[in-house]
Amino acid sequence: MRKILFPFELDNPIYREAYIHGIKFARKINAELILLNAFQVEVGNDITEEKYGRLKRDNWFKAYNEISKFNKHYLENYANVDTDLQIRFDHRFVNGLLLDEIKNIAMEVEVDLIVLPISDKKAFNKRQMKIIRDNVFERNRTSLLVLPYACEFRPVSNIVFATDLKKLFNYQLYLHDVINYARSFDANIHFIHVSSKDKEEEWDNSKPYRMVMEAIAKNERHSFKSLHGEKVTEAINQYVEECQGELVVVVKHQHQFLETILHESVSKEITLNSKVPVLVMREKRN
Repeated sequence: MRKILFPFELDNPIYREAYIHGIKFARKINAELILLNAFQVEVGNDITEEKYGRLKRDNWFKAYNEISKFNKHYLENYANVDTDLQIRFDHRFVNGLLLDEIKNIAMEVEVDLIVLPISDKKAFNKRQMKIIRDNVFERNRTSLLVLPYACEFRPVSNIVFATDLKKLFNYQLYLHDVINYARSFDANIHFIHVSSKDKEEEWDNSKPYRMVMEAIAKNERHSFKSLHGEKVTEAINQYVEECQGELVVVVKHQHQFLETILHESVSKEITLNSKVPVLVMREKRN
């Protein structure tokens, strides 16, 4: 069964709406939702095994109470009782550091997607960007669903897949993933070729371009458009607004798209400033 990881903190309102995205994606792709809360028990010189156990239980109760709040919001505003209540959950409330626990889970099980909301707090976002950049996810191709601050869930009917159409290791695999997401959500895919140059040699003769055209030929709901200009981020965001897209998809890999056209600073700008969720696919490393 596919798995979605949802790390959350206590008493932080941004996770309430992020939980809805996690639930909806879990239902659409038939995935188990792993709910992770990492806490740190303060240990003094007078600590005993009984006291330590009591402190851990107190944190468990707080985490369960937080999930109850999420579910209340979900059930009152979004739930489809015929389908959504059938989702499987795995509760992981552990004593430790959040990033370490995320890594532990990513190495323990094959995580398909991790849900990461963005805040209006710089310190919080800095930590989220550290998770996004961590190479632990490259070993199992975990994708990252980055949610803009205060982003309410909207059903996904238009997916914008931004690509430079240059050679990418196993490009067909990522294309297949995007098509599967579109099929799960019954959505259109808007393939957009993005370039910082007015002219770029032979991208329309590349193998990735041919694959995209084959995908469009099989489903006339999908479309293709080429964009260029120095302000790549603005061009993508403007196109998303024009086509009323609800999800942007990019592939993060070491030497190409996010490191050239989407240089790290531009990648960061998209994930922090996009008005719609950004699905960041990670290239698997051997």
